[in-house]
Amino acid sequence: MKALALVAVLVGAGAAAGPRTDVVAARLADLRAAAKCATAASPWCIAADFAKGTAPALPRGKVLVGLTVELANDADAAAELVDRVSFVAFAVSTDGKVKLTDVHPTDSGEEAAIAEAIANAARVFEGKAKVATVQPSLGATIKTLAGTFPTTKTGTEWTFTGATPSHLRKVGAFWVAIEAPEDGIFATVLTDAWR
Repeated sequence: MKALALVAVLVGAGAAAGPRTDVVAARLADLRAAAKCATAASPWCIAADFAKGTAPALPRGKVLVGLTVELANDADAAAELVDRVSFVAFAVSTDGKVKLTDVHPTDSGEEAAIAEAIANAARVFEGKAKVATVQPSLGATIKTLAGTFPTTKTGTEWTFTGATPSHLRKVGAFWVAIEAPEDGIFATVLTDAWR
């Protein structure tokens, strides 16, 4: 597999107090409805429960994998769940520094590997698999990632600052990160159960 394009994603202001709190809550409610959380298991139901999350110890020395959905303001959340989902990796260094990285394919072979990784991660979040498998070359690339942003624990979440303040909580067995730039939110669900 050729070199994958790894792009840092700066997870920003989320459910903490501030002017974007109402936008985050509204978009997470839209996400819950679009994912049909009342009747179906979906990775996005985990993200929609961000407000219920806690801040246990970070999984230091690990790289987690997961899914991010971009929900633009006033966009159809159901369409975004089809068109705006990406595979991500979240590095937590042993010193507690973190980095969220969007994994982009650079050729058709990598597109297939990432599509497979998205499907396998979704199966873990839906409770249909215990481990998300990724192709070995993709896994080798992911394992090279390291955290770069210092973290701080506050009340019910971890925060870190890249371009904007970032919020991370554990919801059940999974980690959830929320970013809230001016044009919408990014919701990310992460697991360390991958190989």
